[in-house]
Amino acid sequence: MQPGTSGAAVGAVDVARSALRWKRVSLVFVTAVALGFIAISVAQIIPAVFGVGVRPLPAAAAGSTEGACAEGVRRLNRALDRAGPLAGGPAFAEALQPEWNDAPGTQLACGRSSEGLDAWAALLRLRSAEEQLAGRGDRDVATLRREVASHLPAELR
Repeated sequence: MQPGTSGAAVGAVDVARSALRWKRVSLVFVTAVALGFIAISVAQIIPAVFGVGVRPLPAAAAGSTEGACAEGVRRLNRALDRAGPLAGGPAFAEALQPEWNDAPGTQLACGRSSEGLDAWAALLRLRSAEEQLAGRGDRDVATLRREVASHLPAELR
């Protein structure tokens, strides 16, 4: 103990130092958890945004689940191409027929594999973009068209 200081004052200084040390440890821990969360999020989001790691549906024999999904997505995609000029109007939904009448069956077939779910989601994003970006030109949905095609087996593109 230093001359002129009481035991209570030294005890208070030790408590303050201990509290400061635990505060620093806590801040380092919270910062590390936050940085880990950010890194994991970036690792998942960036590839999804830029289409890195797209796994196309496997080339499958006709009648298989994967084959039904791929054929259905291709058929529905072609209907979107055909109906594209009518997007944004009431005639768009009619122009998607009769192919989109079978959409629930394609969704069911695609739901049986992760590649199929990705292809189905890409197709729905394309349809939504077609409806929302009606009349703004094909350039705006070209990326989504390429994404849908990238999910199909090579022989169906």
